[in-house]
Amino acid sequence: MNILQNISFSIINLTPPWFFNLLNFSSWFWVQLFGGLSILFIIRTIYVFFSTKSKFAKINKTSNEQLANLVKEKKVLYPKFSVLVPARNESDVVEKTIKKLIQLDYPNDRFEIIIITDEKETLNNQSRKTTTQEVVQKIIKELESQPVKIYHLDVPYNFNGLFKGKLMDHEIKSTKGRALNYAFTAMFDHFNFNTDFFAFFDTDDHPDKTCLIEIAKEYLNHPHKKVFQLPIFQCRNFWQISTFSKVIALGQSFSHEIFLPWVLTWLPFLGGTNLFIQKDVLFQVDGFNYNSITEDLDLGVTIYLKTGNWPYYLPFASTEQTPDNVKAYLKQRHRWALGLLEVIQNLKKQKNWKTPLGKKSMLLYLKLILYGPAEWVIYFAVTVLSMFILFTRLLRTIVLVIGMQQVIDFFSFSLLAKELLISVLTFAGMPMIVFSLFLLLHYNRYIEYQENNWVMTKKFLKFLIETSLVLPFMVVLYPWPFFSAFFKYTIGYYRNRELTWVKTPRTKE
Repeated sequence: MNILQNISFSIINLTPPWFFNLLNFSSWFWVQLFGGLSILFIIRTIYVFFSTKSKFAKINKTSNEQLANLVKEKKVLYPKFSVLVPARNESDVVEKTIKKLIQLDYPNDRFEIIIITDEKETLNNQSRKTTTQEVVQKIIKELESQPVKIYHLDVPYNFNGLFKGKLMDHEIKSTKGRALNYAFTAMFDHFNFNTDFFAFFDTDDHPDKTCLIEIAKEYLNHPHKKVFQLPIFQCRNFWQISTFSKVIALGQSFSHEIFLPWVLTWLPFLGGTNLFIQKDVLFQVDGFNYNSITEDLDLGVTIYLKTGNWPYYLPFASTEQTPDNVKAYLKQRHRWALGLLEVIQNLKKQKNWKTPLGKKSMLLYLKLILYGPAEWVIYFAVTVLSMFILFTRLLRTIVLVIGMQQVIDFFSFSLLAKELLISVLTFAGMPMIVFSLFLLLHYNRYIEYQENNWVMTKKFLKFLIETSLVLPFMVVLYPWPFFSAFFKYTIGYYRNRELTWVKTPRTKE
């Protein structure tokens, strides 16, 4: 550092002393502390990776013949599934999803599909665009000859959102939970006599063809398992989104494949889609909390506290889209964070921590704090420090280059070469490139390709360049929506504001 300081002062005499402490920022105590925490997270990731891989390494897909033999052996009927898909303003994707769902590999008379639209979409359609309702009706007519039954429900603008709810004299806000509760209300008797399991999918979901077979097999072999959460890989529109969103898509897919099984060993986490719940369990908790902005996590906690049922993981993924730009990502994750904080706050309101229910609530409360706000703060601090280290690293190299203009000897050039090499490696984000390429290769079969080879080659090169040169400076955006939601929630920003559900925009398919 003395050499650097002497060289720099010989050129820039006005530079203050604190500037050189800044250049040596990476040696500060707090940087080293959070660097140590980062290493612990990396070690945890490695442990969870090998643990999950070893746990599910021997699981193979079940054939129809194998399930038929199991049904015959157990002397039971095939479990019957009602597949529910809430769809508001989803005309761009709903057609392809319905066509994927009717191709599920399961006896056609043992599952049905219910598409739930929102009347407000039609009432507010001032521009006369094609509505989700119109697309759904068109597809139902096209597929009327196929054996799987498809129902279409349209949620009235004034439905109050409750399980077995009623119509009011005023408009009620639209949420996913409200739409699903309307289906339970409108078809309650039908479900009571014709349904064993509910399957929930978002409107952009393309599930694994054998998912119903796998749930049926697991349930028949282990009747105590009544709630299943399968992974979601949000990478299908990978080549239609921004580079930042591409990295997010790969990271989310990796998280659901590797970390979700581990999370489900200590938290009743539900993702809201690719989700399967036994009918009696869902009716026992009166459906969804329609007011919650993350009705899935809320439902997982409620089911565990009221019925004792825990969600189980099976490694059969459904593909989805990822928000196509930074703004949409920030809004979606901010909503997720607020929903988790809302669940934490509700658990905190438990009046008697000494009862069995109170003890379960307190344990979940502590776990969710560790899984949510505690990790968000650490991740945000690590990314901010990483960006600042990157900045000071580049600044250090610039100072050296300026200083070397008047110093010519072997030792000085060796120092310059070393500094330049370290800065290039830091700036290029090599670990991010390598990891992203590994994940891209791994999840490639879940990604849709719609353009010719030359276009795809240009997109791939753009992805590599931006991943190495731009994303290292944007890494702080990954934890930002979670941290900002926690900060605003803590200072009371939402105390007198209603937490709102915001629909994530889709890429047209």
